Amino acid sequence: MADAPQKPTPSEEPKNLDALAASEASGVVDAIDRHRTKILAAIAIGAIVLCAILVGAQLKKQKHLAAAAAYTSAVSKGEIAALDGVLVDFPGSIPAGNALLSKAELQIDQGKPEDARATLERFTSEFKSHPRHAQGLFALANLYHTSGDAEKAKSHYEQVIAAQPDGELTPLARIRLGDLALEAGDAKSADQRYQESYTLHPGNPFFEYAEEKIALLKVGNPTEIEKPAPPAPPAAEAPKTEAPAPGAAPAVTPAPAPAPAPAPAPATSPAVTPAPAAPAPAEAPKAATPAPAPATPAQPETPKAETPAPAPAPAPEKPEAPKVEAPAPAPAPAPAPAQ
Repeated sequence: MADAPQKPTPSEEPKNLDALAASEASGVVDAIDRHRTKILAAIAIGAIVLCAILVGAQLKKQKHLAAAAAYTSAVSKGEIAALDGVLVDFPGSIPAGNALLSKAELQIDQGKPEDARATLERFTSEFKSHPRHAQGLFALANLYHTSGDAEKAKSHYEQVIAAQPDGELTPLARIRLGDLALEAGDAKSADQRYQESYTLHPGNPFFEYAEEKIALLKVGNPTEIEKPAPPAPPAAEAPKTEAPAPGAAPAVTPAPAPAPAPAPAPATSPAVTPAPAAPAPAEAPKAATPAPAPATPAQPETPKAETPAPAPAPAPEKPEAPKVEAPAPAPAPAPAPAQ
């Protein structure tokens, strides 16, 4: 019968474990002794890297705070030159991107949409990782939309949706795409875009705005009414003549006095031929002088009102020509007495 293996007694088991532990510990100590220099160097390098990371983070934080302070100061001034200073002093920083967006807003307020478009193009190309990148895309799409460039506007609205599928501006970008479709005459696509703005983004703040768009889409465009023709310009008014005061005599222009008629030749008797005698000079006819019109007391002016046209003044009576009396013939001489 084979002999069974002998089990170690309890007293022998701890002795073997202690011996094994002692041998392993001595090996570890020997390994540490052999690689002590390398271990110390690795520890030193790790400490240096950790310190560099901490210092770099602190410097970056301080630089970001300085850039943020410079951006805040530039915005308070409201000057494009101050915003450009942020871009020069802190290139590539988040405040620098914010400075570009604020610069574009100032240019729009100043009526310079072309300059604002160039500023936003720079922002979207240089700050693709900026937290407000989607906002810059949306602002640029709006500028293209208002300028009539529907293709670029549509492209940038779609970029807004791709940049932030669940962003705050995404439902509004879908509404703008619906507006573009409606302007192109595609009412079906416009209705679909409007509905997507709240079905894909429930609870967004533009829900009522989309509902209004859909309601207006169902109503349709109102019929256009032709504008009435502009009224004809008023005819030129005739100059107003002042009516004479009531009771005043109408002004009469005296007619020119007629020339005196020539005196008739003296009548002679056929039987007796008188001696010629100088006729008496004829008196010059006296022109009839019209009597002056009696002066009438001045009356207070009456308020100007529409008064009926005055009756035409009676034509002045033509003065009669004065009658010239013919001189009497001289008496015939008495006959001489007979001798």
